[in-house]
Amino acid sequence: MSDVAIFVTVFIGLLVCRIIAATAFFFFILPRGDRCPTCDAVTLRVQSRFWNRLVPMFRTSWCAGCGWDGLLRPGPLSPPASPEELAAAPRERTVAHRRP
Repeated sequence: MSDVAIFVTVFIGLLVCRIIAATAFFFFILPRGDRCPTCDAVTLRVQSRFWNRLVPMFRTSWCAGCGWDGLLRPGPLSPPASPEELAAAPRERTVAHRRP
């Protein structure tokens, strides 16, 4: 076997190992469940054709509290709020930001 073939085989093998390691690392960085990683509020599931087809095992989510959007790993879901909790929660009025 020539030196070039050995070099190419080792180089491609290391590249594949690096891709596998990076994928595993980023998989474990993604938070589990339906809580926002920024403000710990419950997120809403949104439909994204691109992400849902590319990685269907992840949940595309959006946080109404802070505006975060991204992917979450499947995990435990937060229990739904009771009607008493919803009635007692203060209503916040959101104001659209104007551009100068």
